[in-house]
Amino acid sequence: MAVKRLPVFSNNFHVCNAWDWQPPRQYRYVYSVWDCVPESYLAQYCHRLLENFVKPDGTLILGMYGSRSRNIPPINLGKRLRSFGFNVAGESSGGNPSVTSFAWIEG
Repeated sequence: MAVKRLPVFSNNFHVCNAWDWQPPRQYRYVYSVWDCVPESYLAQYCHRLLENFVKPDGTLILGMYGSRSRNIPPINLGKRLRSFGFNVAGESSGGNPSVTSFAWIEG
């Protein structure tokens, strides 16, 4: 949809399996959804994104979604990333009750 809406930027959009895909270049901003990665691999996954996808002066943004219908809150991504040794540059959440959690790490 993004490619159709913004064709001039079509070279900037990629939908892939970030676990084994090698990007054609590094990007200033990279967003990934944590929910798609097994928790036991989250630290390794973040290191891979920072090393291969994010420019040295770029930002990795991670998001996680809970579920209102199942009454499942999102985990605190900032806290979890800090427990892995990452220097979290910022955090945000949304909803009442909270249904989203975001954290970002600068490259």
